[in-house]
Amino acid sequence: TYLYPIVKFAVALALFTVINTNIGFMEKISRFPVALLLALVCAILPTGAILWIGAIVVLADMYALSMEVALTALILFAILFFVYFRFAPKDGLAVVLTPLCFKLHIPYVMPVGSSLLRSAYSVIGVVCGTVVYYFLDGIHRNAGALMSAANADEEQSSSKFDISVGQFLGNKEMYLVIVIFVITAIVVYLVRRMEVDNAWTLAIISGALIQIAGLFVGYIVLGVTGKTLWLIVGNIISLLIAFILQFLFMNLDYARTER
Repeated sequence: TYLYPIVKFAVALALFTVINTNIGFMEKISRFPVALLLALVCAILPTGAILWIGAIVVLADMYALSMEVALTALILFAILFFVYFRFAPKDGLAVVLTPLCFKLHIPYVMPVGSSLLRSAYSVIGVVCGTVVYYFLDGIHRNAGALMSAANADEEQSSSKFDISVGQFLGNKEMYLVIVIFVITAIVVYLVRRMEVDNAWTLAIISGALIQIAGLFVGYIVLGVTGKTLWLIVGNIISLLIAFILQFLFMNLDYARTER
């Protein structure tokens, strides 16, 4: 009753701070007092409010950058919201936490943790959060090119669409991460439901191994460099967090197991 609003406030404040730091193109709303006020509002509203308010803030920043980029973001968010409300309407926190975990280099905890605590459909929330992260990260990385295109003549507005859409749809790393996350979530969910001793422990270890092996091989195939260290360190940290979740929610004594 008392802790959950605090958790929502902390998550929302972290989210708005990350948005302001990375894509705060509209200066009037990209200030800490505004982020603090919005986080307080999110603390007293349902969890879904974090998604709606966060989306509005992002769209405002995208509009300040370019009308075309804002339109691209609006279409993407509309598709994601349709998928989210259709398949995983109760996993809004997973959608919000996934981009934050990416910024902390520990996104690997999300498919494991969601499958430990929720149903197999919860991975859809993780996938939505992953898509949002890579879209916004691409906008952040290509901000210079987008600003240059935004200052060009209106006849060249198609280039803004090309940059904003191309950097997103052409991101092979995003597709690799989504596939590995989905496979990890399914395996973790199936293993933790098995009627064997230490099922949760086996599920956590299986998820970590799948992500390390799958992403390591995928990075080699795609030619992605400089991520091996964070892949290993992030999975180790995620492993520890998963074991904390196990201790809090499913810490069993197997000494007298009958079934």
